[in-house]
Amino acid sequence: MKKQIIYALSLFSLIVIWQIAAWYIGNPFIFPNPLNVFKKVFELLTTFSTYQIIVSSLIRLFISISIALISGIIVGFLGGLNKNVRLFLTPYVSGLRSLPVASLIAIILILFASETAIFVIGFLVLFPIIYEATKEGIINIDKPLKDALRLEPSLILLNFINFYIPLAYPYIKTGILQSVGLGFKVLVMAEFIAQTQNSIGRSLNLGRINFEYDTVFAWTIIIIIIVFLIEISVNKLKTF
Repeated sequence: MKKQIIYALSLFSLIVIWQIAAWYIGNPFIFPNPLNVFKKVFELLTTFSTYQIIVSSLIRLFISISIALISGIIVGFLGGLNKNVRLFLTPYVSGLRSLPVASLIAIILILFASETAIFVIGFLVLFPIIYEATKEGIINIDKPLKDALRLEPSLILLNFINFYIPLAYPYIKTGILQSVGLGFKVLVMAEFIAQTQNSIGRSLNLGRINFEYDTVFAWTIIIIIIVFLIEISVNKLKTF
């Protein structure tokens, strides 16, 4: 109960600071106050098209994460078992992890069509996280057990499913937890720049170019709520 009270006080203080800033700026057109923004949030959430936009963006996120998860686990498995594979992949993974997201989005949008670029961007951002998590999980499996499993090379697929993945699962789970919230934020940024049809990013940009700043603030709050709900849902993985 005490934790909930502290959270409520923190949220209330944030709204108070927001209202004070709105009073100080004194221009609701440029910096709308909390009441106007919450009205806009309610208006958006009572509109069917809002949910179509949210679902479209979430589907893109799911597809990107699924591709990154499958490829990251397979390649991470190979990297965890073979030092030469790890060394070969190190420049690629390090480059992707250090490349600024804005630069990555710009480059991919030059090379691919808008809709395809969203999935490529999501994959390139999330793959290194899943790969590193899986690789570390495989590396940290007890060496005697790995040596025993190597004695049956003909059963490598069976061992991969029944032994390697379950043993590396705590690391993979951490990678998933790290990637979901980040993936959604990167996805919205990519949609914003690419102007992807029927997307949260495009809705944000339309609010900006139409000078509907209360809409921009409202969509920002909706994004925060979505990320919060996604992270709560993904954290349920800790119980499995």
